[in-house]
Amino acid sequence: PVGGGRASGRETVGRVLAGAIAKQILEKEGIEIKGKIIEIYGKKKDFERIILNAKSGQNSVGGIVEIIAKGVPPNLGEPVFDKLDADLAKALMSISAVKGFEIGIGFQSSRIKGSENNDPIIIENEKIKTKTNNAGGILGGISNGMPIICRIAVKPTSSIEKEQDTVNLKTMKMTKLRIKGRHDPCICPRIVPVAEAMVALVLIDHLLMLRNEDLEIT
Repeated sequence: PVGGGRASGRETVGRVLAGAIAKQILEKEGIEIKGKIIEIYGKKKDFERIILNAKSGQNSVGGIVEIIAKGVPPNLGEPVFDKLDADLAKALMSISAVKGFEIGIGFQSSRIKGSENNDPIIIENEKIKTKTNNAGGILGGISNGMPIICRIAVKPTSSIEKEQDTVNLKTMKMTKLRIKGRHDPCICPRIVPVAEAMVALVLIDHLLMLRNEDLEIT
């Protein structure tokens, strides 16, 4: 069927279903996961107008989705092969159309000095925390108790109504292609719940590993 291939968004139904169960368990542990669109086509606002303009122009646009997990306890993750940020990256990058991942201030950390990037450790309300959260809640692959903040880059959908160049494999000659049917001009809104689900699944896995399968669910 049209739009029903292995890269179809329909594939994510199982992820969202499993993620919903994981989120219920995590909520009992005081962990809350929220995702939102923070950028479309390089702009921070007027998302609906930008998407409608892309649709009317027979085109598509991408954007950036941010996911924040609050209430995550420290010590989730392993220092080498099961780093929490590495597992989050793998899970989120497994979503079709996701082409980039960053945590904390991400690539911005490459443009500043260590004294600016380091998160000072402080005591607040008799609890140890960091003054800033440039690391995005994970240090050395292990959660530090601060909110986990990660972002994913979502590419524009490839299926657009505009005529595009391609190759006819039967004749091995260049030709033109115009795709028919209904296609989303931007899939960022659809990716938000999928991204939340993938983060939830990673966190519940690491929570179970931390507790060595002794997690009590009431």
